[in-house]
Amino acid sequence: MHVETSFAPADVLAAHDETPALRAVALRLPPALAAAHRLPGQAVKLRTPAGESFFALSTAPRDDGRVELLVKRGGRVADDAVARAVPGARLEVSPPLGKGFAVEEARGKDVLLFAAGSGIAPIRALVQHLLARRGEVNRVTLFYGQRHGSEFAYAAEHLGWERGGVRVVLCPSREDDAWRGVRGRVQEVARSLAFGGSAPGETVAFVSGMTSMVEDVRATLARAGVPPDRVHLNF
Repeated sequence: MHVETSFAPADVLAAHDETPALRAVALRLPPALAAAHRLPGQAVKLRTPAGESFFALSTAPRDDGRVELLVKRGGRVADDAVARAVPGARLEVSPPLGKGFAVEEARGKDVLLFAAGSGIAPIRALVQHLLARRGEVNRVTLFYGQRHGSEFAYAAEHLGWERGGVRVVLCPSREDDAWRGVRGRVQEVARSLAFGGSAPGETVAFVSGMTSMVEDVRATLARAGVPPDRVHLNF
C-alpha cells in the first residue's frame, strides 16, 4: 500500500559549500518533525517544484531540532534545493525517515566506519554520536573515500574528530599530484592498514556509499573475519 509522505516547512538557518560539488544546508525542524529524529543515519525527503528526493541527515539528533544536509549538486531536486536554501527561507521537509544505524551494536566494540562520496553525510552523524559517547566504544577508525584529495567534505572538522578519538583515514582513489597520503578505494586502504588494528572478532562496521562500494566493503571485511551481520547500513 502506498503511503503519502507528509511535509512541513523548515527554516533554513545557514548554507555553505563544503566542496564545489557538495553544499551543506542547516535547517530547523519544527517540533513535530524533530521528534522523529531518533538515530544517526536517518534521512528526510525534500519537496521543491522540481520534485521530491531523499537526503541523509548529516547530524546526530539534537534537542533544538537543528539538522544538516549535504546536498550533492547535479540532480533536479538537489539543484533546486540549493538555489532555494538561503538563510531566512523555508524548505518543505518530511519527518526523518528510516531505521538509521544500529548504534547499540557498537557498545564495547572496535568500530570501523566506511564512507564514499556523499555517503559521508550519515557517517558524520554517526561520528557525532560516537564522540558524545566515546567511552562506550573502543577503537574507532573512519575510512573516507573521494576521487580526489580536494573533494573531502567536513575538512575543518577532521582534526576535531581525531582529537576526540576517531582516527580519520582519507582515501582519494584517483591520481592527484598534490596528495601525499594513502591512495585507493576505502576497502583497499583499510586492508592495507590492517583495518586500523581492530581485531575482527571484536569489530563492528558501519558503511555508507554506492551499492558497489558497500558490497566490496562487505566482501573485504568477510575475508578478514568480520561477518555480514556485523556490517551495518542505515536503511
